[in-house]
Amino acid sequence: MTIAKHIPNFLTLINMSLGLTSVLVLLQTDHPYKTIIAPALIMLGGFVDFLDGYLARKLQVVSDIGKQLDSFADIITFGIAPIALINYISVCSYPVVIITASLLFMMAGAYRLARYNLNDFSRHFAGLPITAAGIALAVHSIVYPFWAASINSFVCIVVTTAFIILLSIMMISKIKIKRIVV
Repeated sequence: MTIAKHIPNFLTLINMSLGLTSVLVLLQTDHPYKTIIAPALIMLGGFVDFLDGYLARKLQVVSDIGKQLDSFADIITFGIAPIALINYISVCSYPVVIITASLLFMMAGAYRLARYNLNDFSRHFAGLPITAAGIALAVHSIVYPFWAASINSFVCIVVTTAFIILLSIMMISKIKIKRIVV
């Protein structure tokens, strides 16, 4: 058993750690840069997620356990962490709306990952990968303060909720998205 066989799974665990760290940073009450660090950790997780898959294919060590572990990491880094971030920045007078959209996003992400694990999508993805959806929410959280300062809070919550719902629908859709295989 060579050490190279374990490199992709180790990177997957790093990805998972980045997602959890993003959430833990948000829980710190006095951290001055948490709205910058949390999305940066999610985006770094996206790079590590790409790298683990790339190395697994290059080293020819793709495995069922690696696929499952990758899904667990993805639900944390691109599901839980972005939703925690959106809920943190979207403190508003309509929390039930954003919480409901957040639950929809998590259910769609989990469903999409389960569907991916049970099928062969070697040439394309069916629906938007949760990685892309989570990174989109992280980017949204970065630009949110810039446009939210000049707009009514009701409009902000409608736009954010609509964006979360759109990403959720795209994840569970069967739209074929070509894989970027390097």
